[in-house]
Amino acid sequence: MDLTDLHSLLTIAREKSISKASKVIHISQPALTIRIKKLEQELGFVLLERTRSGVKLTKQGASIIHNATKAIQQIKAMSKLQDHSNLIDLIKLLHPEQDDFSDSFNDNSSNIKIGVATPLGWTMFKPIMNHLRSFDPDLKYHMLSDSNEVIIELILLGDIDFGFVPYFEELPGIESISIMQDEMLLLGPKNEKPLCLHNPESMNTLLEKTFYLFFSNQQLRSLINETMLKLMGNIPKDICNINETGIILKMISDGQGYTICPSSFLYDTMEFFHSLYGTGELPTLLQHETVPFSVYRLGKNYPSRTIRMIFPSDSPYSQFIQQISNII
Repeated sequence: MDLTDLHSLLTIAREKSISKASKVIHISQPALTIRIKKLEQELGFVLLERTRSGVKLTKQGASIIHNATKAIQQIKAMSKLQDHSNLIDLIKLLHPEQDDFSDSFNDNSSNIKIGVATPLGWTMFKPIMNHLRSFDPDLKYHMLSDSNEVIIELILLGDIDFGFVPYFEELPGIESISIMQDEMLLLGPKNEKPLCLHNPESMNTLLEKTFYLFFSNQQLRSLINETMLKLMGNIPKDICNINETGIILKMISDGQGYTICPSSFLYDTMEFFHSLYGTGELPTLLQHETVPFSVYRLGKNYPSRTIRMIFPSDSPYSQFIQQISNII
């Protein structure tokens, strides 16, 4: 599979015709058909189907369009990387008394580079940086938020000094430290009658509610599905798929429905509840006037995941990283 294959697929989807797409990308229709068949063989499923209105993506074909589009756009972005040399020369002309501006435009300067896997980046950026600043107020850093797999690969390549990921299997060249057991939570509207998680009637009612969840092609969704099956015995009928943590939490805050998510999505909120209850075990139902939804802790018998801090085995920051992990 290469970008040419993905571009061909997107063109067919856009034109709704293999013959029209072949003219757009300037190859013969048989050659384009062969290219798509080859791509289907590599992926292991059919991408296109013929209908009365033309060719359209199958359900499985549609599931890869998002990633295919991102891949193509990222390659295009790479070709547009800016050379800041002219701007640096202009600044030097305006401010000859200053020495060197190059570090301002250099992503590979001496600052520590930290990677946070999405969607942890949205929820854990602030608390992670608060912990880091409490350890070293003068810490200079760059922050990169990307997929779990990209963060791990960049650690291996030495482009990131350390990262935080929710999924990690031991790999040569990478050390890991467990920093958090990410238990699953049920979030719901504050204005509804509290649920009894052990009452089958309550769970049957819950199955009829609207749920806002991550798309099914995301790794977290498998964990969420396992949790729903254990909690309710089935999957809710009305599911709205969303790919952004902030939007999901906003919908629940507005009383629009429910979600199941890991506690890392509510890092600040859970720290707030821990401050209220001290060192004791938190109750199953967590509510407070400042929290815009009800939080149900599902407990240790439900699926969970482990948030890990990872870093290169030969990292010069190993001692620093160990100290950071202790305060996080």
